[in-house]
Amino acid sequence: MSEPLTSPPEQADAELAISPARLQAFSDGVIAIAATLLILDVHRPGRDEPVWSALRHEWPALDSYAVTFLVIGIAWIHHHNLFHRVVRVDRTLLFLNLGLLATISFLPLPTATLGEHLTRPHAADAAVFYAVSMAVSSGWFTLFWHHLARHPELMHEAARGTAARARRQSLLGPVGYLVAALVALASPIGALMLSSLIVLYFVVGRRNPASRTRIPGTAPVSAPAEPE
Repeated sequence: MSEPLTSPPEQADAELAISPARLQAFSDGVIAIAATLLILDVHRPGRDEPVWSALRHEWPALDSYAVTFLVIGIAWIHHHNLFHRVVRVDRTLLFLNLGLLATISFLPLPTATLGEHLTRPHAADAAVFYAVSMAVSSGWFTLFWHHLARHPELMHEAARGTAARARRQSLLGPVGYLVAALVALASPIGALMLSSLIVLYFVVGRRNPASRTRIPGTAPVSAPAEPE
């Protein structure tokens, strides 16, 4: 007998689904472009300007650039870590991912605004705008982990017990940046320093989700042996 021309609904859904690898590849491109755009708002010294004094004049823009570049870099690491644990992508994860990418793509605007106004009369407004934007961008990861905690079937079996803990740990980002927004009302530079400390935690903290790049309970992948 010949094979049926139609596929079962489950097989058809699997064939049409977007794989975690494809979603990661698209996200990597968007995140890379957003990180690259940050430097465009740092003005290079003019032809007739003293180089070091001109660069000193740009220190607010350079500081904002450094902090935001690290934020985007950490978001990329966290995004990789999160989707490394995902075995299937559903509609909600797709839209959460689009929200994250939209926010990350938006970050060059508050970064440029803070760099332009940090030493000027409207510095507090610029710092609040920057901190709130950072809070929103980091808040997407809390939503990611919340959805995965409620739908563990989307994750590798070995990783299903990690979503609830990662959700709690991810709250440091949005809560910390909202605190920075409040600090910005009194001290814009203090808000930038607090944002820097939050970034530092996500760089060196051992317990934060972005510090893990493999599925818990599995052995690390060893490098292939070199031919003799």
